[in-house]
Amino acid sequence: MDYEAKPFICDKARHMLGYVDRVSQPLPATPWQEVPDLYSRLDKEHPSYLALRFTIVTAARGMLVHGARFSEIDGDVWTVPQERMKGERGKVQDFRIPLSNEALNVVEQCKSTARNDFLFPSPRAAGGVSDVAMSMVLKHLNEAGRVHGFRTSFRTWVQETEAAGFEVGETALAHIVSNKVERAYARSELLDKRRILMQKWADYVTQTEAKVVQLRG
Repeated sequence: MDYEAKPFICDKARHMLGYVDRVSQPLPATPWQEVPDLYSRLDKEHPSYLALRFTIVTAARGMLVHGARFSEIDGDVWTVPQERMKGERGKVQDFRIPLSNEALNVVEQCKSTARNDFLFPSPRAAGGVSDVAMSMVLKHLNEAGRVHGFRTSFRTWVQETEAAGFEVGETALAHIVSNKVERAYARSELLDKRRILMQKWADYVTQTEAKVVQLRG
C-alpha cells in the first residue's frame, strides 16, 4: 500500500466511525478517612494481606511491593534498586523508602511465611504475590478501592491534613517535582522529613494515637 494513502484512509475511517470522546476515569481509591478501618481488617498473616498492609503504610506502587526482598531492607530503610524504578523515576538512582514502626512490624511478620528472599512470596510462582492476588483480597473485603489507589489515599491525607509540605509528599511517592536544572543542585532525598511523614501516616492508619491513654497525676 502507498504510504501516502494511509493518512487519507485513516481520516476516512475516522469520519465513518465518528468522533469518540474519551473521558479518563480516575482510579477508584479508598477515601483516606476509611483506610484505618480497612487496615484493621487486613488481619491475616498471609502474603497477600501482608503485602496490602505494606503497600498502604509505605505508599509504594504495587510493582515495587511485589518484588520487595529482605535483602533490600537495612534498618528502617527499604532501598529499591534503580532497575525496578524504571517506570517511576527513570534510570537515575536507587530509591530509599523510610519504614515506619508499623512497616517494620509487617516485615517481621513476613519472616513467618518466608520461603525465599521475597517479603511476600507467591504461593504458586517463584516471585512475589501478584497485583491480582492483592486485588482479590480487597474484593473479598468488599472494598471498591484499588491497590494503586492507596497512593491517592495517602497523598490526599497529606494535603488535607497538612501533614507535610508539597515536595516532601511528592518525594514520598517517588514523583519528580523539579526541573532538570533544579535537580542538578537540589539532590536531597528528604529522607529525614519523609521518615517523620511516614510515621505520622502509619500512626494514623493504625490509629496508634487514638490508642494512647493519657495518665493523669
